[in-house]
Amino acid sequence: MFKRASVIILKKDAVLLVKLKEQDKLLPRASWVFPFLNISEDESPRKNINDFLSRIGLKYTLSQRIFKYNPSENPKISYIVYVADYLSGEPEISGFFQAYKWVNIHDITAYSTSFMDGEISKYLNDIASKATEN
Repeated sequence: MFKRASVIILKKDAVLLVKLKEQDKLLPRASWVFPFLNISEDESPRKNINDFLSRIGLKYTLSQRIFKYNPSENPKISYIVYVADYLSGEPEISGFFQAYKWVNIHDITAYSTSFMDGEISKYLNDIASKATEN
């Protein structure tokens, strides 16, 4: 089984998406995704996400919210998805990804459905609804 650590970075009512440099062989339809890393079974996903976000130059706080799931497109992949609140910085993604953009949560499904299960979709929709109310 392949293991990935991913992170949903929230900036008010937007999330950070990155464009892959090459087609993902495990999820070929994915192009714009939440930032992720492939990790081995014995590595700490939380430590890897912290190291990764620091390397790309973002200041953030990780929340206690964590999602775990296997995408329906390829159940051989196991995801651990963290949620982080953006504090500052612009991501330096060139070593990892092709491009990045902040996408309004209401528009997220137009970009990335492979990386969202029902729980993540509901969570993001709740955040978007609260942002709209304010």
